[in-house]
Amino acid sequence: MVAKRVNIRLSEKAVQELEDLKRDLGLSSVTEVIRSSITLSKFLQKEKDSGNDIVLRNKKTNKERTIEFVK
Repeated sequence: MVAKRVNIRLSEKAVQELEDLKRDLGLSSVTEVIRSSITLSKFLQKEKDSGNDIVLRNKKTNKERTIEFVK
């Protein structure tokens, strides 16, 4: 696979959020953050397309929230 360079315009806030994620996830580049985000998004979309719910459960209270995605 040949890598392709993509240029995008982001707000300062979005750039800061990418930098924060890079730091928080211990990744070495914003590119890695974007790749990781794409992988997660693809996984979640496949699960939704298969009819599955994406559920977050609070470990302390056992309260569950179903995550909704807009297509």
